[in-house]
Amino acid sequence: MVGDIAKGKQINGSELLDEGMYYVMNGGITPSGYYNNYNTPANTISISEGGNSCGYVQYNSVPFWSGGHCYNLRIKKSFDSQYIFHFLKFKELDIMALRIGSGLPNIQKKDLEHFQVLVPDFTTQKKVAGLFVLINKKEETEMKLMNAWKMQKKYLLQKLFI
Repeated sequence: MVGDIAKGKQINGSELLDEGMYYVMNGGITPSGYYNNYNTPANTISISEGGNSCGYVQYNSVPFWSGGHCYNLRIKKSFDSQYIFHFLKFKELDIMALRIGSGLPNIQKKDLEHFQVLVPDFTTQKKVAGLFVLINKKEETEMKLMNAWKMQKKYLLQKLFI
């Protein structure tokens, strides 16, 4: 086992804010809202527990509030959390296949605890994780560049047809 799995703590929806210091992750892909407190530290892997997106794997690089439909992986120090994240993200469809129920599907903690993770030695974990971190940074840079080109194109087209 690469770490411990903990479930978040639900907060009343009336306590959610439109803006706040910490985002609230529940069973979805995007934050449910914001809260001025956190219950989960930065650099934590979370997996959506219930709903249509159950099994969604996310790396949280900042502290956040983990809601009642969110599992958090507390990775042991002998494993690289970025490597574990990228492995689980690669296996996300297999994790989603663990869902049970049809009305409001969910993933059971016991099934996540038995999910097999391929773990090479620590040096290899660091190398693989470093490569994927660089690829993600490259992807982010390319997306920003593409958005800037789209904005410039829109501006030029508006000037052309005035």
